[in-house]
Amino acid sequence: MVEQDRTVVRSLLVRATCVWGVVLGAALLIRYLFDTLMPPADYTMRAATLSYIIIGACTTSGFSTAWRTHSIVGGVVTSLGAAAVGSFISIVGSAVMLAIWHDLTTLDAWRSSGGLQEAFVDVPLKVMAIGAVLGLAGAVIGKGISTGLPRLENGVK
Repeated sequence: MVEQDRTVVRSLLVRATCVWGVVLGAALLIRYLFDTLMPPADYTMRAATLSYIIIGACTTSGFSTAWRTHSIVGGVVTSLGAAAVGSFISIVGSAVMLAIWHDLTTLDAWRSSGGLQEAFVDVPLKVMAIGAVLGLAGAVIGKGISTGLPRLENGVK
Protein backbone atom coordinates (compact mmCIF):
# COMPACT_ATOMS: atom_id res chain seq x y z
CA MET A 1 0.00 0.00 0.00
CA VAL A 2 1.45 3.39 -0.94
CA GLU A 3 1.79 6.19 1.63
CA GLN A 4 -1.12 8.16 0.18
CA ASP A 5 -3.44 5.15 0.57
CA ARG A 6 -2.29 4.69 4.17
CA THR A 7 -3.10 8.32 4.91
CA VAL A 8 -6.56 7.89 3.42
CA VAL A 9 -7.17 4.73 5.45
CA ARG A 10 -5.93 6.38 8.65
CA SER A 11 -8.23 9.36 8.19
CA LEU A 12 -11.12 7.00 7.46
CA LEU A 13 -10.38 5.08 10.68
CA VAL A 14 -10.21 8.26 12.76
CA ARG A 15 -13.45 9.64 11.32
CA ALA A 16 -15.30 6.36 11.74
CA THR A 17 -13.99 5.96 15.28
CA CYS A 18 -15.16 9.45 16.24
CA VAL A 19 -18.58 9.12 14.63
CA TRP A 20 -19.35 5.71 16.14
CA GLY A 21 -17.86 6.79 19.47
CA VAL A 22 -20.21 9.75 19.63
CA VAL A 23 -23.14 7.44 18.78
CA LEU A 24 -22.21 5.10 21.63
CA GLY A 25 -21.54 7.93 24.08
CA ALA A 26 -24.81 9.66 23.22
CA ALA A 27 -26.78 6.43 23.65
CA LEU A 28 -25.24 5.85 27.08
CA LEU A 29 -25.79 9.44 28.19
CA ILE A 30 -29.38 9.55 27.01
CA ARG A 31 -30.07 6.36 28.94
CA TYR A 32 -28.44 7.78 32.10
CA LEU A 33 -30.35 11.02 31.65
CA PHE A 34 -33.68 9.20 31.41
CA ASP A 35 -32.79 6.99 34.38
CA THR A 36 -31.89 10.08 36.43
CA LEU A 37 -34.77 12.38 35.52
CA MET A 38 -37.55 9.86 34.84
CA PRO A 39 -36.74 6.64 36.70
CA PRO A 40 -39.08 3.82 35.61
CA ALA A 41 -40.47 1.05 37.75
CA ASP A 42 -38.83 -1.49 35.43
CA TYR A 43 -35.55 -0.88 33.60
CA THR A 44 -35.91 -3.85 31.24
CA MET A 45 -37.01 -1.95 28.13
CA ARG A 46 -34.36 0.76 28.52
CA ALA A 47 -31.63 -1.81 29.12
CA ALA A 48 -32.69 -3.84 26.09
CA THR A 49 -32.82 -0.76 23.86
CA LEU A 50 -29.37 0.38 24.97
CA SER A 51 -27.99 -3.13 24.49
CA TYR A 52 -29.27 -3.30 20.92
CA ILE A 53 -27.83 0.13 20.12
CA ILE A 54 -24.42 -0.88 21.48
CA ILE A 55 -24.50 -4.21 19.63
CA GLY A 56 -25.52 -2.53 16.38
CA ALA A 57 -22.98 0.30 16.62
CA CYS A 58 -20.04 -1.96 17.48
CA THR A 59 -20.87 -4.51 14.79
CA THR A 60 -21.60 -1.90 12.15
CA SER A 61 -18.47 0.11 12.86
CA GLY A 62 -16.30 -2.99 12.43
CA PHE A 63 -18.23 -4.11 9.36
CA SER A 64 -18.25 -0.79 7.53
CA THR A 65 -14.59 -0.07 8.14
CA ALA A 66 -13.46 -3.55 7.09
CA TRP A 67 -15.73 -3.39 4.05
CA ARG A 68 -14.25 -0.05 2.94
CA THR A 69 -10.60 -0.77 3.78
CA HIS A 70 -10.51 -4.55 3.21
CA SER A 71 -8.88 -4.81 6.65
CA ILE A 72 -10.13 -6.87 9.58
CA VAL A 73 -7.63 -5.13 11.85
CA GLY A 74 -8.97 -1.73 10.72
CA GLY A 75 -12.51 -2.81 11.55
CA VAL A 76 -11.57 -4.05 15.00
CA VAL A 77 -9.49 -0.94 15.73
CA THR A 78 -12.39 1.28 14.69
CA SER A 79 -14.91 -0.60 16.82
CA LEU A 80 -12.61 -0.72 19.84
CA GLY A 81 -11.71 2.94 19.41
CA ALA A 82 -15.37 3.87 19.14
CA ALA A 83 -16.08 1.91 22.33
CA ALA A 84 -13.28 3.80 24.09
CA VAL A 85 -14.54 7.18 22.87
CA GLY A 86 -18.13 6.28 23.81
CA SER A 87 -17.03 5.08 27.25
CA PHE A 88 -15.08 8.28 27.83
CA ILE A 89 -18.05 10.42 26.78
CA SER A 90 -20.25 8.34 29.07
CA ILE A 91 -17.96 8.77 32.09
CA VAL A 92 -17.53 12.52 31.60
CA GLY A 93 -21.23 13.02 30.90
CA SER A 94 -22.21 11.00 33.96
CA ALA A 95 -19.90 13.10 36.13
CA VAL A 96 -21.41 16.30 34.74
CA MET A 97 -24.95 15.01 35.30
CA LEU A 98 -24.05 14.03 38.86
CA ALA A 99 -22.56 17.48 39.47
CA ILE A 100 -25.76 19.11 38.23
CA TRP A 101 -28.29 16.76 39.84
CA HIS A 102 -27.01 15.48 43.17
CA ASP A 103 -29.99 15.78 45.50
CA LEU A 104 -31.10 12.78 47.58
CA THR A 105 -33.89 11.81 45.19
CA THR A 106 -31.55 11.79 42.20
CA LEU A 107 -28.88 9.84 44.07
CA ASP A 108 -31.54 7.29 45.01
CA ALA A 109 -32.52 7.03 41.32
CA TRP A 110 -28.85 6.41 40.46
CA ARG A 111 -28.66 3.67 43.08
CA SER A 112 -31.83 2.06 41.72
CA SER A 113 -30.48 1.99 38.17
CA GLY A 114 -27.15 0.38 39.07
CA GLY A 115 -25.26 3.00 41.02
CA LEU A 116 -22.09 4.94 40.42
CA GLN A 117 -20.01 1.77 40.07
CA GLU A 118 -22.07 0.78 37.04
CA ALA A 119 -21.89 4.20 35.38
CA PHE A 120 -18.18 4.82 35.95
CA VAL A 121 -16.65 1.33 35.78
CA ASP A 122 -18.91 -1.58 34.82
CA VAL A 123 -20.62 -0.21 31.71
CA PRO A 124 -17.49 1.36 30.17
CA LEU A 125 -15.55 -1.90 30.60
CA LYS A 126 -18.41 -3.95 29.17
CA VAL A 127 -18.74 -1.59 26.20
CA MET A 128 -15.00 -2.02 25.51
CA ALA A 129 -15.32 -5.81 25.60
CA ILE A 130 -18.42 -5.73 23.39
CA GLY A 131 -16.62 -3.36 21.00
CA ALA A 132 -13.71 -5.78 20.63
CA VAL A 133 -15.77 -8.94 20.15
CA LEU A 134 -18.55 -7.56 17.95
CA GLY A 135 -16.13 -5.33 16.07
CA LEU A 136 -14.19 -8.45 15.15
CA ALA A 137 -17.37 -10.23 14.05
CA GLY A 138 -18.47 -7.26 11.95
CA ALA A 139 -14.98 -6.86 10.50
CA VAL A 140 -14.78 -10.50 9.45
CA ILE A 141 -18.14 -10.24 7.71
CA GLY A 142 -17.21 -6.89 6.13
CA LYS A 143 -13.89 -8.23 4.87
CA GLY A 144 -15.61 -11.33 3.50
CA ILE A 145 -18.17 -9.31 1.59
CA SER A 146 -15.58 -6.86 0.28
CA THR A 147 -13.25 -9.54 -1.09
CA GLY A 148 -14.40 -9.06 -4.69
CA LEU A 149 -14.60 -5.26 -4.49
CA PRO A 150 -11.82 -2.86 -5.52
CA ARG A 151 -9.57 -1.37 -2.82
CA LEU A 152 -9.82 2.23 -1.62
CA GLU A 153 -7.95 4.63 -3.82
CA ASN A 154 -7.71 8.24 -2.71
CA GLY A 155 -10.77 7.79 -0.50
CA VAL A 156 -12.99 6.58 -3.37
CA LYS A 157 -13.84 3.07 -4.50
